[in-house]
This record gives sequence, structure tokens and C-alpha cells, in this order.
Amino acid sequence: MAATPVINVEGGAASLRKNILQQLSISNEKCKAPLWRLNAHLDAAETEIEVASQALGYYQLSYDSKLSRDDKCWALDIVLTPGEPVRVTELRIDIMGEGKLDPLFQQIYDKPGIKIGNKFHHGKYEALKSRFESAATAHGYFDSKFVLSRVLVNAAEKTASIELTYDTGVRYKLGHINIEQDILNDEFVHRYLTLNSGDYYDTDNLLEVKNLYNASNYYSATSINTNIETKHDHEVDVDIGLDKRKRREYSFGAGYATDSGPRILLGFEDRYVNRRGHFFNADITASTTKKEAQAVYTIPMENPAYEFLKIFTGYKKEETATSLSRKRSVGSSYTYYQRNKWLQTFALTFEREDSIIGDDPLKTSDLLIPSWTISRTKTDANAYPLNGWNLLSRVSGSPQTLGSDFSFLQWYNRAKYIWGGKYGRLIVRGELGLTQTDNFEDLPASVRYFAGGDASVRGYEYQSLGPTKIDNDGKEVVIGGNNLLVTSIEYDYRLKKSNWVLATFYDQGNAADDSKIELKHSAGVGVRWISPIGPVRLDFAKALDDKRSWAIHVTMGPDL
Repeated sequence: MAATPVINVEGGAASLRKNILQQLSISNEKCKAPLWRLNAHLDAAETEIEVASQALGYYQLSYDSKLSRDDKCWALDIVLTPGEPVRVTELRIDIMGEGKLDPLFQQIYDKPGIKIGNKFHHGKYEALKSRFESAATAHGYFDSKFVLSRVLVNAAEKTASIELTYDTGVRYKLGHINIEQDILNDEFVHRYLTLNSGDYYDTDNLLEVKNLYNASNYYSATSINTNIETKHDHEVDVDIGLDKRKRREYSFGAGYATDSGPRILLGFEDRYVNRRGHFFNADITASTTKKEAQAVYTIPMENPAYEFLKIFTGYKKEETATSLSRKRSVGSSYTYYQRNKWLQTFALTFEREDSIIGDDPLKTSDLLIPSWTISRTKTDANAYPLNGWNLLSRVSGSPQTLGSDFSFLQWYNRAKYIWGGKYGRLIVRGELGLTQTDNFEDLPASVRYFAGGDASVRGYEYQSLGPTKIDNDGKEVVIGGNNLLVTSIEYDYRLKKSNWVLATFYDQGNAADDSKIELKHSAGVGVRWISPIGPVRLDFAKALDDKRSWAIHVTMGPDL
């Protein structure tokens, strides 16, 4: 191994030794550096050590140094005697101008990061000054300046007095807002703005606008430039540049789950059908048990970033061991994304469903179903989130007075929480469904509740839990219930420096015809691989209430 120079610094605090090492120019020399050049660095080291020590409040530091070398390389030993540090005995901060009462500057005034009695630290002093300048830039005080900024150090008495006087000047307002884009009506594009000419300048507000445009379906990138150089009359003009996304896009996907087997997804999207921002998408999904096609036409409303109207139609066929459902639907929905992050959707859907349950004859039902759904997901946005939750609640029904074949009222809830820590994650999820109807036998398969499967009670096959009956062949078949309860608790631990996770879990749940639900229980272990598109899960689950062999569940997709 090739020899390298060794610089050893002893004495004083670790932060002092580290700061001195970072300042020493001799540390850049190689082993073969000539002695005259090393001695020149030693002469410079006196100033370098003084600067490095005073930056941390040590104004009376002394040191001894010794340079040595052999046939291979050189070495430098430095022994520090730091002495008592200089401490802050006075801190005076004055704020002048329009920003004197601005909460942003008041926060800096109240918590400057320097306290009387602390060691004087040049870095913290400069950081305090930078906080004033950053706050001024963020809030539009473009003429702000330090009228006074000084530190008076008395090395003999080991005291430091800090004096800062900051004049914020006038807070600027937004002037002309110019948006450059060529695919949509200017009036529609301006409806994304959450600020107007004449508002006070605030970088947080500009960042919100940027995020809204980036999150829209129309633009791939957003640039916002503030023309500070041409500011006038205490106003600044803003230029917003929007780079359009490709109008049409086709997609293909594939996946696998033990509930549905292998599946494929075909998709088409037209991101801007017209200059009013309407867009269209269609998807086809096919798997062993389920086939689904849907087309959706979306119309942005007055506040296009947060509300839109959808007109949709679709077809879904699902076949399980005990039921068959073929459903055609058409309807519309109004979605409003509240500023508190909750998503509300009001929908009205007409569904015609052909349904076979067990050995019952084919039944066709026509239902007009109004519904209200509220949901929210909060996550740290990682492929393997350590904290987050998801909540959904939906009320739906089918009033016979509006033309439906029969009436029912249904309330469905789903929740999932993730708590992460040093020793792994705890994941808790649950489902609760309640149905009120005068004749349960009228309900088609898609409206009934079943339990069991990858995302329900593991250890049991998909939709294999629920009320049963004996068919004409003497076989017990699951016919579903009007109520549902499922809970699960899971603990997993990520192996260090890897994308592999070990898990253990306990599930319970069932569907029932009344409030007395006979819960089925299962437990098991699993392994997860954190892929770029989300976790891939392999679970081994054992039903605890029935004589069943171990079941294998494979799923993939985000945790929340």
C-alpha cells in the first residue's frame, strides 16, 4: 500500500481539531513534496490555525508543531492548548422597515440560534445573517440590507458583543404575470393560479403554482422566473414557462397476484382533447378471474387543479369459485380535492348486472346508484414508507323510487396505518362494510361482501369466506353477506443495507348476514422485495380455524 502523509492534531474539542485540519493547506501535499515547500506551509499554518480556532471562539489558542519525515513520507504532529473560549455577552438585533412586524423576521428575532453565554461561533453568526437575507428574498424585500453587522471581541476578557441592524425596506408585490404555453386557452391556464398581480411576493406561493402545473395532466415541466433585475414601482414581473406533455400516450403493463393470476393492462390517454383542458382515457385489464374495460371523459371545472367532472362507461366480468358477475355501467362523478388534502367524490351510476351465485339461476338487475366517497392518503412518498396512512369511506345505495329494481343502502370503510421506527414497521389495516336491504337475495354478486384472499384474510382463497348454503349437489358454496369485518396486524423488518424485508402477520375477518360475524383467523410469515415500482410480497399463511394447508400469496404494488 502506498504511503500517505499523516497529520495528527491533539488537544481541545473534536470540533476544534476537525476545523483546524480542514484549514491546513499542508494537507494537500504528497509524500514526495520537497522540504522547503513543507516548511512554507508550516509558516502559513500559524495564520490558518488562528483563523480556524477563532471561528469557534478560541482567541487565546497556542500550539506546538513538529514536522518529521523518513524515506517513505512526512508526518506532522500538532498539540493544541486552546485556552478559555470567548463567550457571547451581548446580542442586539434591530429590525427596521416594512418587515419589522413580518412573522418571518419575528421568528428569527425570537430564535436567533445564538444565546448569551454561548461560545462565540463565527459559523452561527454568519448563519444568522444568512437567515435574514434568505427570509428577505423569499418574501420580496428586495431592497433589504444590513445597516450594521459587527462583532466586538475582547480577547483579554473573553467576551463577544454582537450587533445586527437589518433594514428590510419595502415589500414588493407581483406585477405582470406572463404565462408562455401553446396548447390550452389562456383563460383556462390562468385558472390554475393561486395568486394575482398585486399580491405580495412570496416564493412559497410561487412554488405552489409550480407544483399545480407539474401535477396537471398537460405539462411535463414548469419554470418560474422572477424578473428582479427589472423591478419597478415596488413590483416584480413573473414569467411562467410551461413545457407541454405528449398529447397521446399508449401504455402496457403486466402483473401477478394469487387472487387473480397473471394480468395485463392496456391503456390509452389523450391528455388534451381540446383547448378547454378536457382529457380522455381508456383502460383494459384482463386476468384469470377478472376482465375489465373502462372509458372516462374528464372535464376540469372552475378550479381545475382541485375539481373535475367525469363521464364514464365500463364493463366488468368477475368469476370466482362460487359466483359469476357481468356488469355494464355508465355514469358521471364530480370530484373535489379539498385544500385539507381530503378527496370527495359524488357519483351517479347506472349498472346492469347479470349475476349467478352458487347454483342459483341467472339474475339480471338494473340499479341506479348514487354514492359519496371521501378519502385521503398521507405518506412519506418512499417506495418503502416508514410512516403514512390511507382512509376511505363510501356511502352508496339504490332507491327503488328512482327506477332501480330494488332498494339497498351500503356503507363501506377501509383504513391502513404504517408506523415505522428503528426496529421495523407496524402495519395495521381494517375493513368494515354494512348493508341495509329488505331482501338480501336480490343483491347481485358485486354488491355482496366476501372475505379471504391476498388483501383480506390470508390463508383463505379469494372470496372464500362468508355465509354459505348447500347447493343441489350437496356442496357448500359461499353466497356472500351484507356485512363485512376484516382486521390485520403485521410487523416487518428491513434487512440492513438491502432491499429485502422479513414480515410476520395475523389476520382475521369474515362476511355475515347480520351483526354477529364469526371471525376466521390466520397467521403467517412473508418476505418482501423493495423494487423500483414498489414492494413485491410473498406470504405464507395458515388458516387457524379450518383444516387447510399453508396458502401462498403473491402481490405487488405500493403499500399505501
